[in-house]
Amino acid sequence: MMGRNDQCICGSGKKYKKCCLNKEKKISMLRKKIELSQSIDTNLINKIYNYSTTEELHNEFLNAQEKFFMVKGLKENEKFHRLFNTYYMNDYITTQNKPISILFYEQHSNEVSVVERDILKEKLTSYIGIYEVVDIKEDKALLKDVLTNEETHMEDLSVIDNVKTGEIIVGRIAKIVNVNRFLDVVVSISQKTKERLVDDITKIYNGNKDNYKDIKQFMMYNTLMMYKYIQQLLEPKIVENFNAENIDVEKCEIKEIILENIEAEYVEESIRIWNEYKRKVKDIKGNGKSWAAAIEYHVKKENGVTTTQSMIANKYGIGVSTLGKRYKEFKEA
Repeated sequence: MMGRNDQCICGSGKKYKKCCLNKEKKISMLRKKIELSQSIDTNLINKIYNYSTTEELHNEFLNAQEKFFMVKGLKENEKFHRLFNTYYMNDYITTQNKPISILFYEQHSNEVSVVERDILKEKLTSYIGIYEVVDIKEDKALLKDVLTNEETHMEDLSVIDNVKTGEIIVGRIAKIVNVNRFLDVVVSISQKTKERLVDDITKIYNGNKDNYKDIKQFMMYNTLMMYKYIQQLLEPKIVENFNAENIDVEKCEIKEIILENIEAEYVEESIRIWNEYKRKVKDIKGNGKSWAAAIEYHVKKENGVTTTQSMIANKYGIGVSTLGKRYKEFKEA
């Protein structure tokens, strides 16, 4: 056993007590913090999951699956179950207009500790970010969110033990019992993929930025969008079947897009018109946002609202030509 005054085995030339002894103590303390964080979090997850799969929430579970998974029946969807569970418990909005975790808390508040309550808050405000690895030390990594330019320290390094400085990763960070951890899988991506993702997200955000305080809030409210990106990154079959201009709109949640983007006074009419169009045309293809944009443009023209295809296209983060194509198809039906 190495003595405190022995020369450190790392070769620094310093005594062990002034070199790696302190590092080992620091790492040991961090490991205990992480284990405590994981233990408390796992216990809470199990309680919420058991609640979320009860009979009274069965239809919510099915609806969440319909929203989340991009391809029905694909065997490879099994690899996304952990991601789905996080989404279902923390992000999916039930018919009661609340996430499952909030419903759980309201019904079991007497059984939820202060620490568990804080975990719920952290998860509800967490989001999937795109991070550049700025620096890696023995006890933490410094990450920079490429969309918000904010920096954060990641203390649970076991998830990114093969990642190097300068690489780009996609993941969801939350501070759980004073430890910054990734909630789900972490995906390593190339610079080219990063640029494409950032470009896509920025366009969508700019088309809807009036509805959000900043891009960080936009990311918090649009975790489903990011989970679908992750599914495409992890499963090539999904990429093949779901490019931007060839998506089965029945999986695009047109009604939800309408509810999220069109002013309240036009929502009922927009949904009615969309339902009528679906009855006429059985084989509908195209991006969900492009169809919602075409419906909004039509409804506002019919109601004498001054607008342009360019204004609507920018709002939805799509091209003017795409909007024009969908509007033409809609009018010719």
